[in-house]
Amino acid sequence: MKNEPAANEANLDRLLAAYRDACPAPEASANFMPQLWERIDASQSWTKQAWKWANSLTAAAALASLFFVMMQMLPRTSGVFASATYLETLASQHDDDVLADLTMPSSLPAQESPAK
Repeated sequence: MKNEPAANEANLDRLLAAYRDACPAPEASANFMPQLWERIDASQSWTKQAWKWANSLTAAAALASLFFVMMQMLPRTSGVFASATYLETLASQHDDDVLADLTMPSSLPAQESPAK
């Protein structure tokens, strides 16, 4: 049993030696890191664009929601958003004399009931 850890270490050493032989160390030149970052950026360029679009759309949706909430909070005093009925709107636009002429006179003769 004491021999097992030593056997495992020997197997690990052989495995690492085989890996070193199969994958030679890259040459470290002055352009190694800049070229590496260029390759990383090139592979991630479409994801960066997607995140930028998503963030922009999220911000626009938040601003639009805030705008509509603020529009609901404003008092409706005049114009198209007035809460008056159609008759109230007509009454406010016309003189009282004109409206008096439009009302039904109370002196109309009563309608006769049909004969039975």
